[in-house]
Amino acid sequence: MSLRRLAILAGNAAIALALIAVPGPAAAQDEECVGQKPRGGRAVSSAELYLDRARRQAGDPEDQQRLWRQGLDELERDMDEHVDDPNPRVYMMAGRFYADLGQYVEADAAWTNAVDIWSCYEARVDTLRFNAWVKVFNRGVGYARNGDTERARQGYENAWILYKKDPQPLLQLGASYALEALTAEEADRPILQAKAIEYYEGAMAAVEHSTRMTDQQRAGYLRASSFNLAQLLAMDERFEEAAAAYGVFLAYEPDNVDAISNSAVVLTRASRKSTNEAVDMEDGPEKEALLVRADSLRRVAVDHYSSLAARDDLDANDYHNVGVGLTQIGLNEEAVGAFSRALDLEPYRANSLEQLGLALFRTSQYDSLVIVARALVERYPLNMNNLAMLANAYRETEQVDSALVALQSREAAELD
Repeated sequence: MSLRRLAILAGNAAIALALIAVPGPAAAQDEECVGQKPRGGRAVSSAELYLDRARRQAGDPEDQQRLWRQGLDELERDMDEHVDDPNPRVYMMAGRFYADLGQYVEADAAWTNAVDIWSCYEARVDTLRFNAWVKVFNRGVGYARNGDTERARQGYENAWILYKKDPQPLLQLGASYALEALTAEEADRPILQAKAIEYYEGAMAAVEHSTRMTDQQRAGYLRASSFNLAQLLAMDERFEEAAAAYGVFLAYEPDNVDAISNSAVVLTRASRKSTNEAVDMEDGPEKEALLVRADSLRRVAVDHYSSLAARDDLDANDYHNVGVGLTQIGLNEEAVGAFSRALDLEPYRANSLEQLGLALFRTSQYDSLVIVARALVERYPLNMNNLAMLANAYRETEQVDSALVALQSREAAELD
């Protein structure tokens, strides 16, 4: 039973965001602040003038850049002159200039220093980071819409440098690398998948630390990142980790057929992997623990398949896949029911009829197998396996003459 195709959900499609100064966490009272208090001074006054002039030059990007650079020069000179007595206001303003000039690593460092020097700047810096993040993220979205993947990725990377409390840049990066992996050369695929996994894991961690998202937004981002992360981990044969990621998704969508089905697949593979590892081990506690683990994983897979098989809202393909999964973990009697449900919905579904015949053979239900094998031979008279299956069914039901006829038909077909 194969995994469903990678969905590549990115929360929603990349959407440009409006620039809003959403307040961050409430600022602490002055008596709770720690560090050097902000102060004015020549550098701060000069920088504010340059910033105001740059605002008024919004239509002239080159002049804006020049004014930002001049304002930053004043602030950097003050930083160098007051290494032992830093002014947190200088660092906070410098972060704004750095961000406007596209020096995002320097902006991040300046804002971090501002809060380290004066703890009560945390809320103001959070807002400055967020507003700068919106601009850079939107730029990345624009590049993505124009098909410029490399510049879009760089935009998302820069947005993440500025603000690490929103998972959207990481979701977009994860989706970008995952999509590329699907069409990449086999040699390049592992590297691209590893990058996508890293970004999706980072997105899930970022959700936990966000202070600006609603519960609904958090749930949406967790669903998107966990589902795609699970798919990628499965492709990387990290089956237990994939099952854990599907578990996160299923906490939000417990009835999702794709997630339940895929989770059952990776649990089955994880169980088989543990069992195979145990075969080569010497008897002892470690081997026993591995076998117990394999059995536990298998039981959870069985629960998933059983829950799907009991549903009446699946399509023929779903029931067929459930049947395949059940046969892979040795539940052939249950698989008979799943394949039968698939055929109830699509009577001429060839692969389901063949799999039903095999499941009936494995469970020694030969009377029913005669009926199924006859149908297969009528539809596909030159198929050697179907003729052999029919001959076996006749033999087991003591219809010797009919078994002989089926074998003769098989021999004749082989000669042709």
